[in-house]
Amino acid sequence: MNLNLLARELGASVVDCSDEFFGAADALLLAADPHRPGTYGLRGADVDGWESRRHNPADHDWVVVRAAHPGRVDEIVLETTGFRFNAPQHIGVDVADAPDGPWREILSGAAVEPNCVNTYPVADPGGSAAFVRLRMYPDGGVARLRAHGVVDVERSVPPAGIRLSDVRLGCRVRASEGSFGSPWAVISHAVPTSTHDGWETPRRSRADRHFVELSWPDAVRLHALEVVASPFRGNCAAQIAVEVPDGPAWREAGVFDITPGATSPVRFPSPLTARRVRVRALPDGGFSRLWFYGDRLSLAQTHVQEEQ
Repeated sequence: MNLNLLARELGASVVDCSDEFFGAADALLLAADPHRPGTYGLRGADVDGWESRRHNPADHDWVVVRAAHPGRVDEIVLETTGFRFNAPQHIGVDVADAPDGPWREILSGAAVEPNCVNTYPVADPGGSAAFVRLRMYPDGGVARLRAHGVVDVERSVPPAGIRLSDVRLGCRVRASEGSFGSPWAVISHAVPTSTHDGWETPRRSRADRHFVELSWPDAVRLHALEVVASPFRGNCAAQIAVEVPDGPAWREAGVFDITPGATSPVRFPSPLTARRVRVRALPDGGFSRLWFYGDRLSLAQTHVQEEQ
């Protein structure tokens, strides 16, 4: 069996959807088998899956998912377990290299059976893609969505160097405050599970007040950074500012845009050499992980001017 390119445990994440009144779209990517909770809330029966409201004024609902890695989609699996009377009538699937398209259709008018696993081979997968869009007609609910395929290794080159955000390399973390989450979570190797698994500032906080600081016993040379913001979809920082010591003060090395609910790669224009680095959330908000990549340096190799 090919790899599930939409596996949350590998880094896939929901970008956006048309409606999730009864069930959150994030549930589509869960690895666990779906179940029927059997409980009720203010919006009706609780569901383990994505479900939109009835009487959709448009002809379909949709959800866009960022694949864990760009790749070719050979098969779509749509599980409707638990959705006996509210599954969609049929679906379509598109792929693209950007979250807003242009989209290329790989599945059209596929009938959906309720309360079971629906499997659809893709006759003409074409090239690789980084995003998958599911269209369900006219509305309804789906428990799980999987896209089996092959990773495009030419488009999935990891950042240069080793991952320096690692306690085994002596990396330590502190933060200006800890109202939401733990600053230590930002260097975890695990895939984030929810918004508590990360670090977040208070709402409407001053941009120059709150930060996360990573430090190492010896100097490091930083080449790149991955900012993991899943599942921070509604409370993600819009940007981050990266700072390094400059004598007794801090120097801004760059400001970078962050994509909510996804992993944002950052490549520094020139390597940053330091023993400490700060990341600020702008104007506020949070993220799950800060994975810095680069090289370890001994003090004999480089002289770092910074406040001790």
